[in-house]
Amino acid sequence: MKLIFTIIISICTLTATVNAQSYAKKSVSNIMKITSDSLAAGSINSPLLGDTVIVRGIVTIPPVVKFPDDNRKIMIAGNRNYAIYLADEKATEYAGMPVICDTSNAASNFIRLKVGQLIEVPIRITAFPSNNKLGTSQGEVISKGIVDFIDDGITLPTISKVNIADFQTGKITGPSYNLATGSKYIGMKVEFTNLTVVSAVKSTSQRTTIIVSDDQGNEMYLRDQSNYFRTDAVQLASFVAPTDGAKILSLKGYISTNSAGGQPIPFMISPGIPEDLTLDMSAAPPVLTSCRSTRVKAFPASSETVPIAIGLRQGAKPMSAVNIVYTFNGGTAQNAMATKVNDTLWTATIPATSSESLVRWKVIATDSANITVKSPIGDTAYIYYRVLDRTPKISDIREQFIPNGASQYESYSVKISGTVIASASDIPNELANAPRVYIQDDIKPYSGIYVRTTSPTSVVRAFPRGSKVEVTGIIRENFGVTSLDSVKNQDASLVSTNGENYSPVVVSTDMFARKRQGETSAEQWESMLVTFKNVKVADTNADGASDFGELNVVNASAFGTPNESLAKMRVETNDGSTTYAVSPKLNKVVLQKGASLESLTGIMFFSFGNYKLVPRDNNDIVLGSTSVLNDSHEQYDVSVYPNPANQSGTLSITVPQSMNASIQVFSSIGTLASTIHNGFISEGNHNFLLHNLPSGLYTVRLHSELISKTVSFIIAQ
Repeated sequence: MKLIFTIIISICTLTATVNAQSYAKKSVSNIMKITSDSLAAGSINSPLLGDTVIVRGIVTIPPVVKFPDDNRKIMIAGNRNYAIYLADEKATEYAGMPVICDTSNAASNFIRLKVGQLIEVPIRITAFPSNNKLGTSQGEVISKGIVDFIDDGITLPTISKVNIADFQTGKITGPSYNLATGSKYIGMKVEFTNLTVVSAVKSTSQRTTIIVSDDQGNEMYLRDQSNYFRTDAVQLASFVAPTDGAKILSLKGYISTNSAGGQPIPFMISPGIPEDLTLDMSAAPPVLTSCRSTRVKAFPASSETVPIAIGLRQGAKPMSAVNIVYTFNGGTAQNAMATKVNDTLWTATIPATSSESLVRWKVIATDSANITVKSPIGDTAYIYYRVLDRTPKISDIREQFIPNGASQYESYSVKISGTVIASASDIPNELANAPRVYIQDDIKPYSGIYVRTTSPTSVVRAFPRGSKVEVTGIIRENFGVTSLDSVKNQDASLVSTNGENYSPVVVSTDMFARKRQGETSAEQWESMLVTFKNVKVADTNADGASDFGELNVVNASAFGTPNESLAKMRVETNDGSTTYAVSPKLNKVVLQKGASLESLTGIMFFSFGNYKLVPRDNNDIVLGSTSVLNDSHEQYDVSVYPNPANQSGTLSITVPQSMNASIQVFSSIGTLASTIHNGFISEGNHNFLLHNLPSGLYTVRLHSELISKTVSFIIAQ
């Protein structure tokens, strides 16, 4: 007999208060069923998208391991959310749904949910990824929403047996999606049988991207939404990703959506618990656990051999051959036989070769059953390095060999020399308190790099735009952007305040619009100074409810045409120091749809699946015939010269209107060093003497109700 939950009176009262509002009650199937018109238009969004309803369904996976003893999350849906999947009570199609709840909503009782409970809960229906017709519909528990427990011990629906072809056909690089059939299973737990792992690649974040295939060669992503299937630090157990060639007898999981390479993938399989994956251990292949060069330098010299370390775990059969296959400048493939050091480690050496040579290599290991595994996976995938007897340029670091544009020299230390094209005061990124600095050493492709700093005392943050600098740091991929990281103050030096005057590269919006991460037309200009000529504002809000201050621009010739949606790209207004915005905040100028820009200049950036331009200041935005709000609002300017200053310097401030403002100087640890001015300041330019300051890094801040602007400077006595 099913147990009916008795809820404490106080909780019942709260539930009745929140849930008894005029929200319609809907089953999972009511929400998830997609109309034929939507499918014909290529959309899998719920027709109720944006509505607030009370959903009724059966919990098929709990939010945490075992409440209250172990509150670690099982399914991931952002850092702030718990996540579950609900099943419909009766339906067998469109019968599953993901539901998330903010962890701060402790009163919701969401964390208490267990498998087999029948619940009702108020949700807002959204899509993930958002603002995309291929986004999976999901429920977000509303603020102060509370779970209403209806029944317990409900038998879960029978798991549907499916094939990859029900969702998509072809390789993962160019699949043909079957929306009409596949959409019926979104959010449902299904089972695939007799699959093969064709790719299992661990990223620098230690998460593993797994691709599985059926006997017909149709491929699908295995998504690590569950912490039981993560291979990084948050994993719940000791999951080891199956390697290339592993046979899967059974794979159960939830049909979900995520992004890959900046593009939404409508159908992935998300196993939830360890029992959801069953491997055929009798045919277990060898496992390549790691494959790396142990050389010290990113770019070996022509006199240096390159050692390789191979992590290898034997499968069902002993190994018969382990080799490094390598080429010099695309020539004839050569073999370097690996030597076994112990049960899990093999080593090999690639010979020295001439300077400027491009070396590519991979590991090929075969067991006595003639099962072969490779790393990197695939016949055309290799690891690369270039041999240099000279100081590397930025384009050497960013030379593109793999589709996503990531550097082949990640985790190596390099020294670069170049010109600062955007300083910390140009791109203060104040909302995240994470200013960005960019260095460029040429105008050819791949010649710019982002220098990432996390310390407010970093000398890099004081480098003025246009200065020539030398910086040593570690190459990292930071959210899809190649960066120079972990720069120590002693490894960053200002060579001259007069670096190269690089003209921005002229580009067009269609080179970046809708481009996947790493596509050459866009990736080659990442972190470089570029400019667009004769563009128009296509949308004043490019990122929907996220509202990160992004607008869309498009080549003027495409504005208002059927090609507009294919040619528009994003511009980020919050990160830089312009007085332009997408909404009238802080008395900023709002560019309206249709506004003409004679030129639009800035740093090309990549984040959250999109290439974006970041203008540095108002000089980067040259208006044409346009309508704007607050168009009498001119540029604020704060600068220190010379920078670095010897004993004393001059602070120059320009304000476009009279106001009450404070001007203060702070030390590198954030303490107030001096108050230059506090009170009324008239419109125009004002100069102040900076003196009596000991050597060090400082930040000066102009602050009023209308503006807050900072700039860093150095006193070097």
